[in-house]
Amino acid sequence: MAYKIGKKRALGCTVLVTALSIAAVTLTPIGPLFVYGWLVPIISPVIPKPDDVPARAKAEYHWKGFGLTWYWEDRVSGGCARWWAAESYGGEPVRGLSVFEGGASCEDGKATIYRLSFLDHAAFGSGENRWPYEKCPFDLSEVSVRRLLTQIEELIDVSSGPIQTKMLEDTRSEIKQIGQLGLRAQQFGCRVNSE
Repeated sequence: MAYKIGKKRALGCTVLVTALSIAAVTLTPIGPLFVYGWLVPIISPVIPKPDDVPARAKAEYHWKGFGLTWYWEDRVSGGCARWWAAESYGGEPVRGLSVFEGGASCEDGKATIYRLSFLDHAAFGSGENRWPYEKCPFDLSEVSVRRLLTQIEELIDVSSGPIQTKMLEDTRSEIKQIGQLGLRAQQFGCRVNSE
């Protein structure tokens, strides 16, 4: 009988030590570095999503970036759009959009548009440019501009939140100005030449 009580006590202590060890690793600075990256995708179905993030979004944790980040994709004519949602360090919502052409999935496509909600412009293309950033190394034909407009219009139709809708409307406005203002280089890709 004493052997059974001792065995139960040992098992209880083992469970307690294991639980405390897991809590210490998860809740200390070690957690974000080594645990959250693999744990968050597993538990993402039960993590509350921000208001305008669709139910199909999957969560990931990036300890070098915005932390908990939600990702989802929308199909567009001739390509794919990948969204992400997070909170800035000040708690403000942050959104990002990448549109890809070609390929069955976003990973197989070529990046054509990139926009962040906290910037006042979209980037077109994704190639790295040399300093000083001046003339864009490529032009967008009227056909390309129409295709980009079609893709943005399709995304506006399925948009699920005010931040995303504003980003898309601003991008649409910029695309319409490409023919008149042209493009200028930035570090990656080009933006509408507004100067």
